[in-house]
Amino acid sequence: MLNREQIGYLTRESFAGFHRRKLTTGVTILIMGASLLVLAVLTLATLNLGYLLGSARESIDIRVFLKEGATTEEVAELQPRLVIIPGVKQVDFISPQTALNQFRQDLGSEAGILDLLPENPLPASYHLILKNEARNLEAVRGIRDEIAVWSQVGEIVFNQEWINSLETWAFRFQMASLVVGLLVFLAAVFVISNTVKLTVASSERIIQIQKLVGATNAFVRTPFLFEGILQGLLAGVLAMGLVAGLGKVLSSHLTGVVFFNPIQIVGFVIFCALLGLIGSWAAMRKYLMLGSEF
Repeated sequence: MLNREQIGYLTRESFAGFHRRKLTTGVTILIMGASLLVLAVLTLATLNLGYLLGSARESIDIRVFLKEGATTEEVAELQPRLVIIPGVKQVDFISPQTALNQFRQDLGSEAGILDLLPENPLPASYHLILKNEARNLEAVRGIRDEIAVWSQVGEIVFNQEWINSLETWAFRFQMASLVVGLLVFLAAVFVISNTVKLTVASSERIIQIQKLVGATNAFVRTPFLFEGILQGLLAGVLAMGLVAGLGKVLSSHLTGVVFFNPIQIVGFVIFCALLGLIGSWAAMRKYLMLGSEF
């Protein structure tokens, strides 16, 4: 257990070493900051894509068109059966006249062509609004298969290609984020590890003297670990500051851009500090025997 004097010495030595090696430390922070900037930008892009996909999922629904000649009683009978289907949030009935009016609005200035029709060709239908957990291809197909066997149902329409594209792009970005995150993690650990190795090599004489007078591995290791934490912390702040500037520029030209919230920013910076700690710890393994006091 370290006493107050030892803690004070280790704290002063950590900051002193950080100050003595300004150039090496600065280069390390810049290189690590650049790597973390790539990770932060990709994470931000994935975050915005997630919000975009979430908004797009809200448009996923099912239209159930009824067979021609279905009686009023048969049509009314369907609604309570549709409402109790798992995954269905709301059911709206669309009469043939309502469907024709909507079609007329969609045509705009060309709606006059509908006046040439001898009768309304559009069937009655039900619009199924789905719950969030049911807005995926598997759930939509399950609902379709359950409804398709009903005698009053003529056709079931849902935007299958859109759902496929949505899930494909979401998976691709998740995998890209995972791969880049792993590469950045390894790069950051490598950069800090090699920096600490150079620092330890230049301080080898001092370390030998400390060991001769009885310093433990933990006592020798602590200043270097603290330096690694500071390097990771500053690199994270640098990367997040650059991303904040980029986000501000994008926000002035694009609407709906989502940025990191305060909790995510703090979490990212803490993650960067942990990277610095891991890099320093990995470097020290080469020079010191791992003891139980670590």
